[in-house]
Amino acid sequence: MAVSGVERAWRRGLGVVVAILLVPQCLAAGAADETSALDVTADLVRSGDGDLRAVGLERVRDGLRGAAATRTLADTLLPTLDAPRQRALLTALAERGDAAALPGIGRVLTASGDEQVRATALLAVGTLGGAADVPMLVRGLTKGGTEAEAARRGLVIVGGPGAVDAIRAAATSAPEAVRSGLYEILAARRAFAAAPDLAAAAVADDVAVRDAAMRALALLGSAAEVPGMVRGVLKSGAGREHEEAERALVAVCTTGRDHDRAAEAVRTAFSAASAAEQARLVGVLGRVGGEKSLAVVEQLLADPARRQLGLEALSRWPDASVKDRLLDLFAATADDGERNLLLGTLIRIAPLPSNGLDDKQKLDLLRRTMEFCRRDEDRRRVLERANAIRTVDTLRFVVPYLDQPGLAESACVSVVELAHHQKLRDDNKAEFTKALDRVLATTKNAELVDRSQRYKEGRTWNRQKPGG
Repeated sequence: MAVSGVERAWRRGLGVVVAILLVPQCLAAGAADETSALDVTADLVRSGDGDLRAVGLERVRDGLRGAAATRTLADTLLPTLDAPRQRALLTALAERGDAAALPGIGRVLTASGDEQVRATALLAVGTLGGAADVPMLVRGLTKGGTEAEAARRGLVIVGGPGAVDAIRAAATSAPEAVRSGLYEILAARRAFAAAPDLAAAAVADDVAVRDAAMRALALLGSAAEVPGMVRGVLKSGAGREHEEAERALVAVCTTGRDHDRAAEAVRTAFSAASAAEQARLVGVLGRVGGEKSLAVVEQLLADPARRQLGLEALSRWPDASVKDRLLDLFAATADDGERNLLLGTLIRIAPLPSNGLDDKQKLDLLRRTMEFCRRDEDRRRVLERANAIRTVDTLRFVVPYLDQPGLAESACVSVVELAHHQKLRDDNKAEFTKALDRVLATTKNAELVDRSQRYKEGRTWNRQKPGG
């Protein structure tokens, strides 16, 4: 006779109840019954019924006691399961937290032809293992795909004494592609002890290794690693690599553990460098900033042969603390190249969020900078930077440029960007409505039209992420 869906559900529920009651009873009895509990648990884990299987996996995590049970589950049960059940049991064994499962997990990792099973096994090794298991995880990094990602996660979490030292040792002999990945893992682990290794790797022949070492040093480096990082900046290739290397060294000198000492080490290295080396390090000097770096810059400016280096350092300054010096230099030079460099620096630093100026001072500096502009190209840059100063006075500064054909589109951009901030817009609704009407009458940019209409109606607009 056919069994109804209701009866099947009732039988399944009864089976779950029986399983929940039976396993603890077995556990409470003697050694023979512990075997029975293991057998019951194994049957539940093998079950084709998801509810029963969930009960069995819960017993694996928290019910069965002792390393002997763990070994039986990992050595005897695990190899007999299909791939989905292996993955489920591997996860449960990892959550069980008993390292006695590691030999069985290692055998499945070696024998399985299923990438997802191997990935789950690697993550379990990372969860349960220690220093001795690091080589197994490092080998996983060479596999690619989900397996490599699981190995990476395993290396980030693998614990116990000596785990970091084992990763450091692996990096010394690993292939270059794996070596760079291991440096990223050391950074993720905040393995400060590895900083000397990373400083040495900052001048490696392989670009990926140098990149990874410098990025890791941005998090782990200190004054002791500055000499190695300086060599890394000098060895870096042009373009993106050099910019990233500079950024890493600047991070150590501005936000690192002993950033003041690190910044002093950079200034010392710069002063001792050759003219060619100083040309490659000047960006770091400028981006570190501060009064002591400014003193070095003043020495450069006073030397006609190195004046350009001083100007380039100022052009990288991180805040507006040098604004008066920039204004003095601008007023004193008749060289178009110098004027353009100084003007671009003023435009950049005026609205910076953390430059020591309040909003009124930022806008005043930007207004003064606008007066120096001789080209519409520069005026457009001023207008487009202005919207970083989120005040109604900025709106009033920008709006008159809507009437100037060569500048109107840049003014439209800034009006709309200012209107994006709802509180500013709502607190000054009449002025923004009028300004947005003028944008609608001026711009041919479809996005600016859409945003203007939305803001006028009190609606929101979601900025698209890059590449989205």
